Amino acid sequence: MKNKKIEIIIHKFLANTATLDEIDILAKWVDKNKSSFQEEVELHHLITGAGEEESTEHLKKNLTSAFNQARLVAGKVKKRNLLLRYAAIFVGVLMLGIYAYEQRSPEVILEKEATITFEDGSKKETLNDKATGIVSTTNAYVVEQEGTKITYKKVASNQKKVNRLVFNTLDVPYGKKFQLVLSDGTEVYLNSGSSITYPVVFYDEGPRNVVLRGEAYFTVASDSLRPFTVSTQLLDAKVLGTEFNISSYRDDEHIQVVLVEGSLSVGRNNSIGSGDVILKPNQLASYSYSDDELATANIDVSSYIAWKNGILLFKNEDFYHIAKKLERHYDVKIEIKDMQVSKESYTGRFKTETIEEILQAFQRIKSFDYNIENNNIKINLKN
Repeated sequence: MKNKKIEIIIHKFLANTATLDEIDILAKWVDKNKSSFQEEVELHHLITGAGEEESTEHLKKNLTSAFNQARLVAGKVKKRNLLLRYAAIFVGVLMLGIYAYEQRSPEVILEKEATITFEDGSKKETLNDKATGIVSTTNAYVVEQEGTKITYKKVASNQKKVNRLVFNTLDVPYGKKFQLVLSDGTEVYLNSGSSITYPVVFYDEGPRNVVLRGEAYFTVASDSLRPFTVSTQLLDAKVLGTEFNISSYRDDEHIQVVLVEGSLSVGRNNSIGSGDVILKPNQLASYSYSDDELATANIDVSSYIAWKNGILLFKNEDFYHIAKKLERHYDVKIEIKDMQVSKESYTGRFKTETIEEILQAFQRIKSFDYNIENNNIKINLKN
């Protein structure tokens, strides 16, 4: 177990600020604690290099730079020779760290798949991320899949008001995300643990209505004659053409609607305008179940919609709510055993990291213990 002094020296070495004496101390410690140094290097990269497109190359560059910088500042022969003698220790361990980073076990691939439930009750698995082809077809529409994208294409203009709408439901399990293109061209990005019910073909005239459970990002095809409404458990979002995000998970305390572009009316289900709020871009409408109130606020939309690009972005967010998002993203169950940990706030950006790497990154900010058994994670305040 490394002491606080060694931890500080490691951080200074990786930041190219360690003195020659500190490098001397570190090299002797590394010689006997290679695995601990390797873990620290990987965690350092996780914090400082998250989001890099070429993470392995970024790690190699940082590690090589740290040693070369130290060697260049060595002014005395004795110190220079000392550094060269320790070079083999550092380079050997750093290369082991790089190899381990490159060979990390990939995330567990979940067996659950997104499914489409047709109106007659039959289910069609959307297979896996590589599936391509026709999912379903009738004389009115064709459903095609391309990886994680499902597209409804209208092939006949015979869906008038006098006809009955036919509904499908797309369910996305925890650990998955899916994109849906409706027959009118509206694009829907569904987050983990979400489902949406929608007509396979909309009426040629009149409103377009869908029902959402969970979270989704909408890019609505503009049509002034056919207003588009997304209904959640309690709220309706009514638009003509816009981009917005709705989060309406049943186990959350709020329903949140964030407007990115256009204009959006948000109100109670089946309301006739009384009490509705009109959102402008970069505004949030939040309904509280406990207070039974709908409030608005100006916000930075980035942290609300980053999930659409496969990014987990937390900005000064308490661990209780972060844990909920991690549960959905990784299909795990997180039990926080201490309220103090639950209330701690964290900021971080993650894309390709495993759940354990994220927990280790947060541990560097505020110390806590965790235990992972299968898909269950227990978190306690560190003694």
